[in-house]
Amino acid sequence: MRKHAVAASAAAVLLGITGVCAGSAANAAPTGAPVPTDAPRTPKTLVIGVDGASFDVLEQAETPAIHALQQGGLTATSNLPASPMAPTVSGAGWSTIATGVWPDKHRVTDNNFTSPNYAQFPDYLTRIEQSAPQRSTFVVGTWGPISTTVFGSAVDERVQGKNDADTTAKAVERLSTGTPDDVFVHLDEVDGAGHSSGSSSAAYRTALQTADQQIAKIVGAVEQRPGYANEDWLIIVTADHGHTPTGGHGGASRLERKTFVIAKGAEFAAGTTRDDVKIADIAPTVLAHDGIARDSAWELDGEAVNDIVPDAFDALRPKLRGAVDEKGLAGITGWTNEAPEGWTVDNSNMPTGGSTEFRGWTFMTDDFFSNAELGQHRENNVRSRNVFAVADSDEWDDVSPKSGRNFDSTLISPEYPLNGAATVDISFVSDYAVDDPQGAGVRVSFDEASGLQPQKLVDYPANGTRANPVNQVERFSYELPRDAKGQLPKSIRLNFSYSGINSAFWAIDQVRVTQPDAPAPDPAAIAVSAPSVVAGGTVTVSGTGFAAGERLELELHSTPVALGTATAGADGSLSQRVTIPASTPAGAHTLVAKRADGSEVSIPLSVASAPSTGTEGTGANGTGANGTAAGNGTTAGGVSAAPGTANANANGANAASAGTDAQGTAGAKGDGLAVTGAADPAGAVILGTALLALAGAGIAFGIRRARRIAE
Repeated sequence: MRKHAVAASAAAVLLGITGVCAGSAANAAPTGAPVPTDAPRTPKTLVIGVDGASFDVLEQAETPAIHALQQGGLTATSNLPASPMAPTVSGAGWSTIATGVWPDKHRVTDNNFTSPNYAQFPDYLTRIEQSAPQRSTFVVGTWGPISTTVFGSAVDERVQGKNDADTTAKAVERLSTGTPDDVFVHLDEVDGAGHSSGSSSAAYRTALQTADQQIAKIVGAVEQRPGYANEDWLIIVTADHGHTPTGGHGGASRLERKTFVIAKGAEFAAGTTRDDVKIADIAPTVLAHDGIARDSAWELDGEAVNDIVPDAFDALRPKLRGAVDEKGLAGITGWTNEAPEGWTVDNSNMPTGGSTEFRGWTFMTDDFFSNAELGQHRENNVRSRNVFAVADSDEWDDVSPKSGRNFDSTLISPEYPLNGAATVDISFVSDYAVDDPQGAGVRVSFDEASGLQPQKLVDYPANGTRANPVNQVERFSYELPRDAKGQLPKSIRLNFSYSGINSAFWAIDQVRVTQPDAPAPDPAAIAVSAPSVVAGGTVTVSGTGFAAGERLELELHSTPVALGTATAGADGSLSQRVTIPASTPAGAHTLVAKRADGSEVSIPLSVASAPSTGTEGTGANGTGANGTAAGNGTTAGGVSAAPGTANANANGANAASAGTDAQGTAGAKGDGLAVTGAADPAGAVILGTALLALAGAGIAFGIRRARRIAE
């Protein structure tokens, strides 16, 4: 078994579509649609970052330009990670937005940029320059590191504004008079207001309103461009972190971690909201809009928004409930113990009691899971989306009474049908943290008919600390076992088992099972157990490459003689013993398998004469002048005769009425003799329907193209 990247992409299904509050329409940015044209429009992008903007305050503020973008496109909120992955600071947040990967990859965990991994994970404008150098890229930001560090030197133009008003003026001028294709603008002064007076202050709301007015000017500059009708603009507004009510950020509170993506473009239906989009998706979404193909070697964490594929867990969102035993989660609707369709939870080894929300495998949102108890690494489950599965022995054990303390639960996937390929690709998001000894692993089980025992896919370490968890997308290319006959299983299930005593947790999401192309069946062919057979004898016909259950008529040609039927097995093979009629003329023949569609598959078969079994007879003259024909079936002239004694005539020919005629031709009464020469083959024997004997050839069959197996 080996690990390797598994590519998978499908059109996303929009979830949870609801209307967005429009706010005041006064002073809203222009939103006129481009004039229809038959000419292809040039893709262009604008990303505006508002440093320190709290989404919950923004939603209630007078921000008509931002609300207009929401009305015309997509709104999505999500949470940032927290320490130890990275505190909620600007360096980490803007680096995630620019690179499309989380801090454990880009390695920016503060505002000093001590050891960034930008060489491996550059910003998206740098990737645009590498892939499409003819495009014009432009960055302007109030905070210095935006234009000096976060976005690299490959960008065509990087400018720092003196303040947000200056940054806005530079952006407007460039968009109005220049020909930029991809623009990033950073506004900083909302963050300053948050630090000074907190996100609950009037000064903070005023700063948001000012930023909104600046966004209106920037968007207006786009929509008033002379060539706007022939341009396809994607406009995104986002933030790097939030703020506490009293001021400051860097911690793990909900207000500090909550951020957002607001996007307007042809890709997005107006007024939609989604629960599965994160700030790491901004860079891939911009690249996709520009038509730049994603390279798996980039190892991006984010996805282009319309490439995000909801999974079975996400379908549980309408069934989520409020807290029962978890006292710190009042007001959050975010968990259920009801498994999605096709999935089951085996809690047969779970003790009674403990936290209701965490008893065995349950299903949660990040808001519920990560806020159950802060500072225990749950905040770093950033690669899960929307609703995911959780086994948490720590949080379960924190509620008493219990009948025991050994958390032991298994989550079992639906049955995934297989297509006949020898391997299967399995992937899932895995966030596994260890505290006290625990056990976790994935087993692959097979359809009952295969008789195969479950096999290990992966086991996780039983000891360690929360500081060294697995937090990644696991990808496996798994070689399927074969049964005693060499046959592959028809389906698999995945079993996620976790046990522990007040230890830590395991969260999984986005379980995908795919297969490569099924092997094309071998061309249909038949073979015989021997190249020749004596008339009246038997021969075994075998074949491969037929359709499962295909019924074949077996015949002997040239004058067709029915030999019986055979039916191909599930693997397309057959093996059938048939009898060649004793009356078959000696010579070259063809054994034919006639298919249902009228086509034929054939193989040469030589038939030899059967041994003579004629009745005994005596010639009228007894002994001929030239010798005596012995009763052993041979005439003086060497022609086959019936058993018994016959007198040869003057020419040495056996003239016995029951033996051979004067020309040496087999007599009509020679019982069991094969018809030779041009004689009538009317003695063909038609056999009854033959029973199929399955061959062990193991010829696979199935779908002839790669496909994603239904989840």
